[in-house]
This record gives sequence, structure tokens and C-alpha cells, in this order.
Amino acid sequence: MIQLLRQFALLHKDLQQVSVGFIGYPNVGKSSVINTLREKKVCKVAPVPGETKVWQYITLFSRVFLIDCPGVVPADPANTETQVILKGVVRIENIDDPVPHIETVLNRVETKFLVQIYGIEKWEDYVDFLAQLARMRGKLLKGGEPDFNTVSKMLLHDWQRGKLPWFVPPPNSTTEGPGDEDPDENEQDMQVENVSHQEETI
Repeated sequence: MIQLLRQFALLHKDLQQVSVGFIGYPNVGKSSVINTLREKKVCKVAPVPGETKVWQYITLFSRVFLIDCPGVVPADPANTETQVILKGVVRIENIDDPVPHIETVLNRVETKFLVQIYGIEKWEDYVDFLAQLARMRGKLLKGGEPDFNTVSKMLLHDWQRGKLPWFVPPPNSTTEGPGDEDPDENEQDMQVENVSHQEETI
């Protein structure tokens, strides 16, 4: 990428400077790519959306500047609240009722990963899964009732931070993976594998 940017600068010698902006959904790694290119921490990073709050101009080398932008969320009335949350747009602590979004998470992530990560072998539905998780983690209310709100936020944090592996192949890809069977989104905006957080648009 550095060589590409050098060539781009050479092609535009008539310009005083060349600025390259990194744009994309919140929490996909824009700042991390810039830090990698500079080989030092020049941008703040965090595994939650909204860490970058203003545009930052970073000098890569003479005449070439990188722009670290806050996350961009295109308005799409077709997106449900769950789809918006699972794209990493909303901070988990700001969700009033996290429980209804868990069913979609369990449908997306392969069972083998859920078993491996949480140690729950079988469950009837997402409510049963949350109840078992609450008892295993000791998240109980008075009377021993499961604290569904707390364990739901825990699971959504795991999703957002990349602990739960799931991805959608890019457009025209023949790659098969854990997300192929999910029909409910045009996910070519890519919730690219949460494990390694993700590609950038330059």
C-alpha cells in the first residue's frame, strides 16, 4: 500500500499534496491501518465504535497525508435495529433492551464456535441459551432468576470485539463460510470476519 501511495503521489506532481481518506463503518480498523502504515501509534484505537471523533491528518511522507475519519453510517431505512447493532454502529452500553438481538447472533455464528467459546452444548432457543449462560457466569437476579440483560450485553460485546467468528464473502466471491446462509442482509458492506477486524476503503 505504501508503494501504491508513492506512485499515486508521483502521478500527481502538479498537486502540492495528496490526501488519502480512510472511510468505513465504525470499528472496522481504519485507525489501525494508519498506525500500521506509520509503524507507530499515531491514532487512538479501541475495539468499540466511536473512538475516532474528529478527522485527523497524519503525515505518511512528503506530500502524502492520511486522513483518519470517524465511522460513516449510511442511512438505510431498510436496516432493522438488530442489523445496525450487529454492524458495530452502536455502543453496547447504549442499548436499552439487548435481549431481542441475541437470536440473530446465535443464528449467524456456527454452533461449534458457540460451544467452544461458552461451553454450552445444547439449547432450545436463544432464551434458553441466555439462561444457561447466566447461570454459568453467575449473573443472577434476586430469587436466582437469570439476568438476561447483563448476559445479552456480554454476548453482544463478544460479537463486537471479534470473539465470535462470522463473515460474509465480498461481492462475486465463491468463498464459502459461516455467514453464507444468512439471507437477511445485503452484507456486501461486509461485517468481514470479526476475528481480525477488517478491510478499509481508501
